[in-house]
Amino acid sequence: MLWASDAIAILLSIQVAIALGTGHHMLLTHGFKSVTIGYCFFLTLLFYITDLYNLRRDQHSDETAALVVLDAAIAAAFLTLSFYFYPRWSFGRSFFVSLFLGTPGLVMMGRILWSHLQGALTHPSTVAVLGDGPGMNELSKVASEHKLRIVKLPMATENGLPIVAEDRLIPVQGVSGKLQEAMTSLQPDIIVLEPLASLDSNTARTLIDARFSGVTVLDFPTAFQMLSGKLPLNHMDGQWFLSAHGFQFFESNMAVRMKRLLDLGMAFALLLVTSPLLPFIALGIKLSSKGPVLYIQERVGLNGRNFRLLKFRTMSVGAEAAGPWTMKNDPRVFPFGRFLRLTRLDEIPQLVNVLKGDMSFVGPRPESIVLVNLYKSEIPYYNLRSAVRPGLTGWAQVNYPYGSSVADAVEKLKYDLHYIQHLSLLFDVQIVLRTFRTVLGRQGSQ
Repeated sequence: MLWASDAIAILLSIQVAIALGTGHHMLLTHGFKSVTIGYCFFLTLLFYITDLYNLRRDQHSDETAALVVLDAAIAAAFLTLSFYFYPRWSFGRSFFVSLFLGTPGLVMMGRILWSHLQGALTHPSTVAVLGDGPGMNELSKVASEHKLRIVKLPMATENGLPIVAEDRLIPVQGVSGKLQEAMTSLQPDIIVLEPLASLDSNTARTLIDARFSGVTVLDFPTAFQMLSGKLPLNHMDGQWFLSAHGFQFFESNMAVRMKRLLDLGMAFALLLVTSPLLPFIALGIKLSSKGPVLYIQERVGLNGRNFRLLKFRTMSVGAEAAGPWTMKNDPRVFPFGRFLRLTRLDEIPQLVNVLKGDMSFVGPRPESIVLVNLYKSEIPYYNLRSAVRPGLTGWAQVNYPYGSSVADAVEKLKYDLHYIQHLSLLFDVQIVLRTFRTVLGRQGSQ
């Protein structure tokens, strides 16, 4: 709905700009399809990259308005440039001025109207948790970020205590009907089963009835990752991996081959586009620090096999002696290397690794042999991340900064396993777009 609001606002702004630029009230369908589709697609893509489709964003904030204006300016400049390639399109200055001024205003009006309608027509979903394990606090935290209402359901075998839900008491009469009465009063949209919840026959029967009446019933790991985009490894056991949905990408040879073809095409195209930068990057490294231009290190790849990873060197020679982890504002990184890391230009040579088949465009970050051996001994299920090729970017990379401890590695593994479970070509496209957002938002690597 938010995208539709933006699209309508953009179409209206183009219609007004055409009327002002040509002096005629022509409809968009009269020869302006290419302009309309291109401008609308490019601008909404910029909105996505700059995180304007984050539904938790305040649509009334100055930051949102500033990003809309910035994206509209970039899209208007892109549209202006395209007119040099299509000289048959001829508009006056009033077209571009009215388009640039009208688009942000109409988009913000639509977004403010959308936020009011959303508040009036929707209500916070109620998530009822059955059980009382340590994962409850984590689930409550991520649910509050999504403005969900969390309540606790009693077990059918609990003694007759009142149910507490958002500062109100729900009196319960008897034991056998306590769960049914609580569900009737709370009317949850989703029921989440805590990992430690044990279901007796009465509870199971009540949950089955609820599910067949339209209430969604989820296990805790599934609900948690739907809200957070990562697996709650601290509250899981190995049996979940045997019965969980997903992990189906590996069963399709066609999907695996298509991903590989896309890797080859994107890597080759990016090498062609970035090739003019390579001499300047090499010169900058040579002028900034003594040593080779490339940094080559053994990393662990698909199925635990080692490969030689290529990067532009961003640290002083011998920096590995100080430890395998990169710190924030690491003094080992020379100034030009910091720029390369921030813009991700240091990873251009890894495109060669993609072409060779050592890496994919999207996947878990390739780690050094030392760190992999450490993490395997300290972190359960860490070996599962090697089920796919490591990537230039990945779900963990766009959600979590560089880690410098085992605890950080655990957090990144939660995102990596979520990616492996839901791996698809569409998910890869989403991660690539979020990578652009990360780089443009100056949230590059340390």
